[in-house]
Amino acid sequence: MDLRDYYDNHWTHVPEGGVDYSRLQYVLDALEPGERVLDSGCGPGFLAALLAQNGIDVVGTDVSEVGPQRTRARGIDAQQVDLDTDRLPFRDGEFDAVIANSNLEHLFYLPRHVRECARCVRPGGKFIWLVPNIGHWRYRLWLLAGRFPSIPDSPTDEYHIRYVTAHEGQRLLRDAGLVRIRLRGHAGTWVRGLYPRWLVNRVTKPWFDRLYEPLVRARPSLFARYLCFYAIKDAA
Repeated sequence: MDLRDYYDNHWTHVPEGGVDYSRLQYVLDALEPGERVLDSGCGPGFLAALLAQNGIDVVGTDVSEVGPQRTRARGIDAQQVDLDTDRLPFRDGEFDAVIANSNLEHLFYLPRHVRECARCVRPGGKFIWLVPNIGHWRYRLWLLAGRFPSIPDSPTDEYHIRYVTAHEGQRLLRDAGLVRIRLRGHAGTWVRGLYPRWLVNRVTKPWFDRLYEPLVRARPSLFARYLCFYAIKDAA
């Protein structure tokens, strides 16, 4: 399969606004205006545009050609890079922060790209990684029952080829020389099929969200649909 063609087709059909901005806010919360930031796997630039609007100096890379084209149309520098096999075209320590937003789970060589992202972070800088959580409680129950369901917009659809738990994510970050790892979870209750329909229909979803959010904050490894890792590059 030609992954560039695959993602060219994907990003061509993703509409404007086709993203969960409440999740992207998790990235914005960890950054400061004026910081130089790499959005690695920028897609069509939804996150990059949000960062630029908040005074952050952002550049993007993506495996596709369409994604960077759409990002550049927003006035943001972006280029096509094979994130699986190419070295990121930046100097060691060039960025105050590097972001991998929902793209590492689509790469064959996930650990390699974590190391590449870490290389581009300055000592003492930040690496922010958002990834679907295969350790979500519903997947644990399904696996115990002998099922591995394919659910759209979840870690098991055809779009995802790598699976990450909170434990595995932290190990990958430590192996890349990153420290002071902090984990935050996002519920993602909009994902159809992941949560029982009777809990997240139009009537019940507001109260379910209010009850569920404290569980996500307390145990993101078990209750979060998305994991957000914040890590610091060892100054040594």
